[in-house]
Amino acid sequence: MDFLILLSLCLVSWTGTWGKKDGSLAQVVIETEVGRSAKIPCAAYSPENAIQPTIHWFYEKNGKKQKILTSGTSETIHEDAELNDRVKLESDFMLVISDIRVQDERFYLCLVENTNSAPSESKLQLRVYKAPELLEMKLDDAPLQLNDKVEVGTCESKNGFPISNITWYKNGFPVNSMEDVEVTYLYTTESSGLITILSTLSMTIKQSDNEAEIYCEVSYHLPGGDYMLESKTGNLTVYYPNKKVEIFQERPEGLIKEGDTVELKCVGDGNPQPEINFYKSGFEDVRLGSGTSLIMENIRRENSGGYKCQGIDYNNFEDDLSAETEVHVHFLDQPMFSVSSPRVMNEGETLSVSCEAKGSTAPVVTWKTNGNDVSNGSILNLKQVDHDMSGNYTCIVHSPDVQDLIVSKELQIFVAGTPKVSVTSLILYVDENQQVTVSCTAIGYPAADIMWSINGSTTERRDELEVTSELTFNVTQDLIDTSIICLATNENGSNKAEIKVEQRLVSTVTSATISVTEESIKKETSRESSHGVVIVVVIVCILLLAILGAVLYFLYKKGRISCGRSGKQDITKPSEKEQIVVEMKPDSPVEESVLLPGSQEKKPPGDQRRD
Repeated sequence: MDFLILLSLCLVSWTGTWGKKDGSLAQVVIETEVGRSAKIPCAAYSPENAIQPTIHWFYEKNGKKQKILTSGTSETIHEDAELNDRVKLESDFMLVISDIRVQDERFYLCLVENTNSAPSESKLQLRVYKAPELLEMKLDDAPLQLNDKVEVGTCESKNGFPISNITWYKNGFPVNSMEDVEVTYLYTTESSGLITILSTLSMTIKQSDNEAEIYCEVSYHLPGGDYMLESKTGNLTVYYPNKKVEIFQERPEGLIKEGDTVELKCVGDGNPQPEINFYKSGFEDVRLGSGTSLIMENIRRENSGGYKCQGIDYNNFEDDLSAETEVHVHFLDQPMFSVSSPRVMNEGETLSVSCEAKGSTAPVVTWKTNGNDVSNGSILNLKQVDHDMSGNYTCIVHSPDVQDLIVSKELQIFVAGTPKVSVTSLILYVDENQQVTVSCTAIGYPAADIMWSINGSTTERRDELEVTSELTFNVTQDLIDTSIICLATNENGSNKAEIKVEQRLVSTVTSATISVTEESIKKETSRESSHGVVIVVVIVCILLLAILGAVLYFLYKKGRISCGRSGKQDITKPSEKEQIVVEMKPDSPVEESVLLPGSQEKKPPGDQRRD
């Protein structure tokens, strides 16, 4: 029985205690939501004690019982028109109400009449809940005046049940119970029984309320827990008078130098900002600009001095709304040399040049040439100058206190002398009838004139020190194995460079390489064949030595060879008569090789008898 009751309440929850099983009144609280179904058990019914029971279901309305239905042994009779189509009985006479409405929240009674016992009754309470559909906050768009107690905004929670709680927040903190804050509520019950709540926030405006973040929150209960819903946030705008203004440099950060774009800003401490005008100190009759910013582009040293901003607040004429600041524009003048540029010198001479530049702060001077430091200081000393010291010397002046405040000037130094000549290549490999371009460069002061020893088309690039000439020509047979001469001449003398012209040997080298390769292949093949012949000869020699040993051993056994001292013969060095000759026929197999006696050798007696 208890298990069936728990199973039937899987979608709802209840609180309270059942009555005793002796039939005394019992109460249960069941929670559900609008639109769902509610299952209300009949706690007074006990199958073990019931014999042909009759069940009566009631609800209380205005303090009176209203019968819903009666269920006997044969049929169920519905007696309430309001619930007629939405109620039914399930096992153990459990009352099921579908499509729950707000009006269904009431007490329900179950009366059980048994034939063998006194009637018993149980009482249950059904509670209905509905989450709000929408939470909307509206703030007053108009600026709020300081110290006024005004309605700040409204927060509306629509179509919830039962009554929810609305809380207001300012900058993340609840304000409902704060001093100088008033929160009111207006409740409206719709025809459906759902409730709409309109909450109004009123407060005494303070200066700190400007830009304050406001929102509201509704909290409500549903079966299974408590929930909350927050509105979107909004900000308050509070007007309060300006007591003072402040002027400051917005950009650039740090010290100002000539050429910068400078922005001065002037702001008040009230809301809205006062009307601002800018003036040069001492020249208040000449307005430089209006608004909260004064922008000066490409500022010059003449713009240094005091600047003043004057504010006007039409809600406060009592306070002086003015402020001043000082603008100091740093500068560096162009450097000045102690000698004129360009400077022409002879080899071996000495030069000392000073570089001076005036500025708002003490400058630092550095000399550079070709990207390398040559002097740290305003004086450049050049001793025993030579041709390689010609070029541009740059005097760089910068301020150590002001970022990117740098000026520079170039000093050109020319060391007079005969030109130095260089060519692209000392040897030129060519083919006949090929078109070739060669280049010749002459460096010296004054700039040289270049002449070529052969005819062709020339192009030239020149400056004060360097001349480059390019010669384009067609190669003829008479040019091969000769030299092309580049002659550079200036008022100090002349120099030349030669380019040797030689026949290109690429094709000859290629065929020779191929020939050598083929020959090496043949030699390799021959070498492999020779290796095979050597192996065969070695094998044949080994076989012959074996045969020779066998023959000698056979003769020894027959007594034809004496091994005594007196008759000992030198086998390794036989006499001319007794030499054994090995004859090898080149066209015969190894097996056909035979031992032949020497030309003077006599046959042994045994052999003579066989003959």
